[in-house]
Amino acid sequence: WAACGLPAQRLREMLSALVATSTGTVATRTLPVLQPSAAGRWDSSNVASPVVLLPREGVAGDPWRMFYYGSDGTWSDAAATPFLPTGKCGLATSADGLTWTRATDECVFAPGERGAWDSLHVGVGDVHWNEDGRSLTMYYLAAGDEAVDGAPAGIRMRIGRATSEDGGLSWAREPEPVVSADAAEGLFASWPRVLPPALTGGPWRMLYHSFDGRRWRAFSCRSDDGGASWTREGLALGPGEGGAWDEQGVGTRCVVPWRDRLLMIYEGVEAGSGTHRLGGAASADGGRSWERLDLPPLLEPGGAGGDWTAQVVGTPYAVALPGGGLRLFFCGKPSAERGGMCIGALDSPAGRLEADAWLPAGKRVSGSASYLKGMVESPLEFRSGEALDNLTPNLKLLGGAAAVSAALVGGFLAANGVL
Repeated sequence: WAACGLPAQRLREMLSALVATSTGTVATRTLPVLQPSAAGRWDSSNVASPVVLLPREGVAGDPWRMFYYGSDGTWSDAAATPFLPTGKCGLATSADGLTWTRATDECVFAPGERGAWDSLHVGVGDVHWNEDGRSLTMYYLAAGDEAVDGAPAGIRMRIGRATSEDGGLSWAREPEPVVSADAAEGLFASWPRVLPPALTGGPWRMLYHSFDGRRWRAFSCRSDDGGASWTREGLALGPGEGGAWDEQGVGTRCVVPWRDRLLMIYEGVEAGSGTHRLGGAASADGGRSWERLDLPPLLEPGGAGGDWTAQVVGTPYAVALPGGGLRLFFCGKPSAERGGMCIGALDSPAGRLEADAWLPAGKRVSGSASYLKGMVESPLEFRSGEALDNLTPNLKLLGGAAAVSAALVGGFLAANGVL
């Protein structure tokens, strides 16, 4: 804002006045962007754990891609009792990141052959385009029918790797896992998220989590050969302090560039109730160490996600949007008795993480009160030298009212002698 000759405090006062006189309202009702399919299909019971790839630059007509796992309520061995919504993996595509269509009625990745380490159930962990810009690598979680210390079959999850040459419709798996369970960490090594050198500024890094029978903890490992082999680095983020909302531990998570750091949005578990919420942590060293943000959970069951998330929210995956915004994909479920897991999406147009910053993804906003209110209340948005151009992309993310919002703000600033 120094480029406009306007002190940050003065701008805050002016925007506060605009908020006070605005009649803008925000659509708050949200619905899933992907739901279980029709009865009899492989994902008719649950869909969860979205991994979203933006269209490739310079590739005409390239869609958004969402990889996810799901099931029809069974695993490959009918005698096994599923205790997770994993099973097989699917692919949906979108032209705008909002409306999604399954690329095929069939799964794109299934458990391995009988007797293999991944023969019982699989789930997508992360997917990346390779350097050639044409092929994909998937890191996935999986287990065979091995039982461990009285725990059910399917608990001994490991992390595998597969590649695709056709945009994710078919996959060739490597025969052995790239990361196995370690008893010092817990019962399994699972739900991998992989950070390429472009994010870490150094080696490839993988974050995964385990459960030792009492608490969940996230660990990291590194690769110096492009992901072919991995070396453990130790604990990345452990349970919260006593009485905290994530005292029971840290589960699924995603990592996205955020301001001048890396942001982890993670699934935390409350002790006693077992309630799952989403919170944030940040890293300034390429993802090796993490510090919790001094904020309440950014998403609660039944919160900004809507009534269909009343029982649980989890498996977050965030993508960066133009202008510093974030789009958060996640799974939710209404209740133990009604409906299976579904996938939803929320936007934070300014990249704020407070619970009230999240809007239904792509929904229109009439006026600009909600967005401007967030700017006024968030001192992180007012840095010296920030230009007016920074405001316009964020307003555009709010949907069809962009022209109205831009005109409203522009007219207000002009009236106050800024423009």
